[in-house]
Amino acid sequence: MFTREGDKGETTVPRGRVGKDSPLVNLLGDIDEVNSFIGLALTKLPWEDMRRDLEVVQVDLFAVGEDWSTEKERIGEDRVKWLEARTVEYRKESGPVKLFIIPGGSEEAAFLHVARTIVRRLERNAVKHSKEVELKNKWTIVYLNRLSSLLFAMAVVANKRKGRQERYYEIGKFF
Repeated sequence: MFTREGDKGETTVPRGRVGKDSPLVNLLGDIDEVNSFIGLALTKLPWEDMRRDLEVVQVDLFAVGEDWSTEKERIGEDRVKWLEARTVEYRKESGPVKLFIIPGGSEEAAFLHVARTIVRRLERNAVKHSKEVELKNKWTIVYLNRLSSLLFAMAVVANKRKGRQERYYEIGKFF
């Protein structure tokens, strides 16, 4: 599908026409990237609980974009609390986790780690661009912070479910 509307470097968002290099369009592109990578991760995950949770997250990410590009506030404390509750459930399954896990292990965990790092970039860019673009709903940045925690917890659980040991980086210790 093409409309030729963007051929001159502009696009339409609910707030009107903006340059494709605008902070808002960059943020919406970052959301699209995260959502797409979560979709890719879903093709690798055999576990229904993770699949169900990530499918909910994908819809939430559209709501984050809607919050940023309109005056709506769809993401709130309730969505953050849901992420926290799901993270706690996965952490119960994983048990204690040392800091500085080296990403990898199983293919499933690796995909979740990549999704986590893309969310972290989105969060950093949201903070940066919130100085230039009014992001009225501050819960969206909190949501992204908790989402990266959920993806981390899922990655650790994925390795446990696949029988893969985590590798840890120990400060000051090299091979």
